[in-house]
Amino acid sequence: MALISFANYAPDRSSFDPDVADSLENVLPIHGGYGPFPSFTALSQPLPERPQGSYLAYVVNGNYLLFAGTATKLMKFDGATLAWIDVSRAGGYLTPASERWSFAQYGSWLIATNGVDPVQYIDLNSPVRFADLAQDAPRAKFVGSMGDFVMLAHLATNQRMVQWSGLNQPQFWTPRQRSSDFQAFPDGGEIMGFAGGVNGCVIFHAESVREGKLALETPMVMTFQQTLTNHGCMAPRSVVATGSGIFYLSDDGFYRYGVPPVGIGIERVDNSFIDDISRQEIYNVYGSEDPNRKIVYWAYRSIGNTLENSFDKVLLYHYGVDRWSLLKPNRIMTGLIDATTPGYTLESLRSLGIPLDQLPFSLDSRAWSGGTPTIAAYDTDFRLGFFSGDPLPATLQTGDVQLTTGKRSFVNGFTPLCDASTASGRIAVKDRAGGPSSWSNPAILSERTGLIPARSSGRFHRFEVTIPSGQQWTAVHGVEPDAQPEGQQ
Repeated sequence: MALISFANYAPDRSSFDPDVADSLENVLPIHGGYGPFPSFTALSQPLPERPQGSYLAYVVNGNYLLFAGTATKLMKFDGATLAWIDVSRAGGYLTPASERWSFAQYGSWLIATNGVDPVQYIDLNSPVRFADLAQDAPRAKFVGSMGDFVMLAHLATNQRMVQWSGLNQPQFWTPRQRSSDFQAFPDGGEIMGFAGGVNGCVIFHAESVREGKLALETPMVMTFQQTLTNHGCMAPRSVVATGSGIFYLSDDGFYRYGVPPVGIGIERVDNSFIDDISRQEIYNVYGSEDPNRKIVYWAYRSIGNTLENSFDKVLLYHYGVDRWSLLKPNRIMTGLIDATTPGYTLESLRSLGIPLDQLPFSLDSRAWSGGTPTIAAYDTDFRLGFFSGDPLPATLQTGDVQLTTGKRSFVNGFTPLCDASTASGRIAVKDRAGGPSSWSNPAILSERTGLIPARSSGRFHRFEVTIPSGQQWTAVHGVEPDAQPEGQQ
């Protein structure tokens, strides 16, 4: 019988749609199928406090520095010792528990703000300690860059205001001098996010979106235009700027910014996500990008998670192939970021004091190689780690399909098109479209035939495959049922 492909993850869609399924966990969408998603493994020493923001700063020649902000400190990751170095200004900080640090890189400077303390900066060429950026720089929730300007948004004095530095002078903040100025917006609600670029920016309000453009040839320096009304951003940290667009969470689901905005979760994940998260937690949804895989991640605290300031589920959107998946990493996290480790040799690994047979990752893992950024997270012990371990347990389903048009079918089993050596599966059957599903008991994949035995009879069949954790595999595409037509009844 012909291959039945595993369905797209779209739990919001009708159960009668054979091309979608409401159960698809811990897999990475690929063209025509799915691949494994690696498990999380902690690597670093713990931070002294809960992480409230991170930034991976590019230095030079493919080298990066990772910084993390907590309630009272700004820390730099030391790849040689896997420890964190305090690079805070003297006296520390007072970041509210409900807020996060915002970071932006401006040349060789990293600029950070938390909404209550003076804006901070550090020179990445000699990152010894953060210091106040400028005495007259306004305190703000968000920082970014726009061309040769540093821009601050959601000021402590006005949540609908932005202010920018002097041209090529990030420490100059006197309005109407050296091209520095401010703009207070009359409507749209509080500013919830900011994404800057070479020639412009996008400012996300709670109830609208604006674009800013450089106008250096005019006295205005910058111009702003409201592009979307009655549509904004609900979660400040959900805004993820990528090379393929800006993604964010609005009050009715997930979008890629455009005029009009493109709903990437409509009739797929929007409703199920909103049902799985309490309203007060939407503000805390945390977005991040894995540019290597062309994926945007949104981590959130589901209704079943009782630990405050944490995430137990991750929605994954592969913008390269326009498909979703759901991650349940079997680990509650306190942050989701992109990060990279320095490259290691066997000698430097030994110098860490970890026996080679107790390394958290295999020697061929990307976590040791350094270089290209990849997805990382913090666990509940506040340790940095990478999703570079063995594959998570994966579960995939097809939609409900009629194997014989207008008739019942008897299935003896099915063969998954997958290179995993160990897997199990089961079948759900219905006698009519609106009837209840009856699942068979799970059965193990035969090593000799590659068949998962399952005897079932019905008009509609749904196939499920589970690949256990730690199993090494690369791709799964669908199943081939061993089935024969039966009668009408």
